[in-house]
Amino acid sequence: MSHLENPNPNSSDNALLKRFEQERKDWVAKIQEFSDQLKHISYLGDLMTDVYSQRQIALEYSHTLMEHLIKLNKVIREKKHERYLHYTFNFDVRLDREARESHINNDLSQFLEKKDIVQNHFDYLRETIKTIDNLVFAIKHRIALEEYRRN
Repeated sequence: MSHLENPNPNSSDNALLKRFEQERKDWVAKIQEFSDQLKHISYLGDLMTDVYSQRQIALEYSHTLMEHLIKLNKVIREKKHERYLHYTFNFDVRLDREARESHINNDLSQFLEKKDIVQNHFDYLRETIKTIDNLVFAIKHRIALEEYRRN
């Protein structure tokens, strides 16, 4: 077993996948609730407050995910360099560039998979923020439409 491997490599990734899946379900429910509230003019005041606060929560969380991505990238770069030195100078078999890269990527597969999982969730959250921004725009138009109807 390589010193880079976790004894339970899939358990933490699975937990992360489940957590992110639940978070996506929660965001879908929030967005759906906001859309439903948009139908009723009497809810727009509360909706505006909720939308702005949820946007801020999503924005702060996306920055937290970005920080994790930065840390993961740093670990990957360090481990990649370490494994490169190992396969270049300390490995019993002389490897060409492609074989060395293949061995390195295999050793780092856990880190790369975790990075992909976090990146995917980060991208999802960025799209959620865009959806919330569209809701803010929709609220303004809903108010303008109601004013037009009353005149």
